[in-house]
Amino acid sequence: MPKLNLIGMVVLSLAVAGGAAVLALRGEGPRPDTRRLGSLLRQLGDPDPDLRRDAERELKLLGPKATAALREAVEGPDPVIAGRARALLGLKPLELPREPKGGGVAAADPTAPAEGVQLSLQVTSNPARPGEAVRYYLRLHNGGRKAIAIACHRRSGPAIYVAFGAFERIDAEGRVLALREDPDPDTEDDPAELVFLTVAPGETLDLAPGAGVLRVGASGAFNVRFAYEASEGSAYRKALTGSHHAASALPAERIVSNAVAINVP
Repeated sequence: MPKLNLIGMVVLSLAVAGGAAVLALRGEGPRPDTRRLGSLLRQLGDPDPDLRRDAERELKLLGPKATAALREAVEGPDPVIAGRARALLGLKPLELPREPKGGGVAAADPTAPAEGVQLSLQVTSNPARPGEAVRYYLRLHNGGRKAIAIACHRRSGPAIYVAFGAFERIDAEGRVLALREDPDPDTEDDPAELVFLTVAPGETLDLAPGAGVLRVGASGAFNVRFAYEASEGSAYRKALTGSHHAASALPAERIVSNAVAINVP
């Protein structure tokens, strides 16, 4: 009898160990902390590419354990996080809405370039009156073969990228007007810090984290675009002076986005 009991205990131990091995192979185990998942998803929308890469790497390692949270993020209110969550799930990116006939939402061409640096501008709606604020999304895509350095001013609030460029309004006669002056990055109580972010080949950087606000300021049919000024003598070139980011400098030229049609009553 003792021998039979011993044999039974050995068989039972092997069965438990085998079951644990099967569970391990299936990837089953304790679920990740929901607070950590929430933090990683928010990090997907961070303007710092290094932080985004860290979040993407950790979410990929979690595999199926992060699927439910990623699917919720796809349906969430932040389009930047939603787009990156779709990419991690292997889903096709959503096309940006195109302008319907007769007016409506004015949007950018979603086609990405095969090479070079491209700015992509999207405006979510037409303003109902001159001076009314409209929201926009401005993204930079590095389609080149080397990393590029993008300058911004950072303080306690969101990083400011548009200080190194300007929005331009183009009327029916082709006249170009800068819509606003470069925002002052410094205040007496909250001085800004000059920061360079590195954008690797194939990566995208949101120059208006979340969504920016734009005012056209006149009635009529216009095209609106954004130009990042990286030519010789620009604030961008001056900021690069003496910086170790000089090797990753943008081409010495104005980098201009697609033009978006806006109709203002």
